[in-house]
Amino acid sequence: MSKYIKYACIYAGASALALCVGPAFALQNVANTSQKGSLLIFPLINVDTEDSSNTLIEISNDQNSKVHVECNYVNERKDRVDFDFNLTGKATASWEVLTGSGDIAAPLFPSGGTFPGNPLRGELICFATDVAVQNQIAFNHLTGTATVVALADTDARQPKQAFRYNPWSFVARDATGMAAADNTIQGTPGDLQLTGANDGSSYDGCPAYNIVNFMPNGATLDGVKTIDNDLVGVSCNQDLKQDFKLHTTKLKFTLWNVNENSFTGTWICVDSVFSVGFGSGDRSTGLVNGSNFDFSVLRTDNARYQVKGVASTQCPVVPFGTTEISGLLGVATSSLAIGGGTLEDAEVGSTTQGAGLLPGFVLWDTAGSVGFAKHHKHAG
Repeated sequence: MSKYIKYACIYAGASALALCVGPAFALQNVANTSQKGSLLIFPLINVDTEDSSNTLIEISNDQNSKVHVECNYVNERKDRVDFDFNLTGKATASWEVLTGSGDIAAPLFPSGGTFPGNPLRGELICFATDVAVQNQIAFNHLTGTATVVALADTDARQPKQAFRYNPWSFVARDATGMAAADNTIQGTPGDLQLTGANDGSSYDGCPAYNIVNFMPNGATLDGVKTIDNDLVGVSCNQDLKQDFKLHTTKLKFTLWNVNENSFTGTWICVDSVFSVGFGSGDRSTGLVNGSNFDFSVLRTDNARYQVKGVASTQCPVVPFGTTEISGLLGVATSSLAIGGGTLEDAEVGSTTQGAGLLPGFVLWDTAGSVGFAKHHKHAG
């Protein structure tokens, strides 16, 4: 079964399901946040000075043999920096992003760039390579966590906040759809194909859409009031190269309340690294019909939404260019007031839930390629 038929099967109805099952059809070959993998993507890195924020990263090797790891920071303005390090068998490396201190010589988070967005928020992408940093390899034993910390959240009753999430993890697959053997070169150097295909050169595919269960802005349930909600995420069309091409999409939202009433017409144009504020006090510029996230519109204390990355002519050519269909990887956050208060007591967050499958890619500059330049030496 070709990978194109596979994508069609994912959206097929029940009557067609029998045609889509079998050894060649591996619907499970989709990234998630509970497995080990060869590629880890952390959609939310925050070192914003407004709340004295920082992000603590942990990456572990669950195999007895060593592995080399290539990492890239990209901020919302598309500035980027890369670095690499070794992990011996069963080792864990941890560091804090703000200063780079920790078990490895991590660089500072990039603060430049020209695309609209917050230069102090962005993503971290890490994947296994050979020691020469010339090929991405299969090594499905990497796990990690990110802990997002705010030491001085000035608009909160509790100024010290923290929550932890797991990265989205992609398994490198062999020609049978199983996890590829350790140290197998996976595909063309500099091009990680995120298709879920059983071709011996691909990684897990991306969710075709994300689902989030949430309490609407202003809703109260058992003494817990949601002040506002946000979505931080990245697309699965990732160009990490120095001479990169911009990849953009339109986020299309559909919301449902408890009574199964649907609310449509909410959207915003974004690029490959984004954050969207849904609250009335911090609603993102360009978010159309953002009030659909409010309790005053949904009228129930619980709701859910679906978000897709779609191509659209509604996005202005400047700065978005031509938008694309894109898989998404997200972290949903909420500011909560607890026990009858009106100010924020806790900022909580968790990864979104994915469904379906779309292809994606991660492009990167291998050692010795045109435009390649390490921003710091790797740690042993």
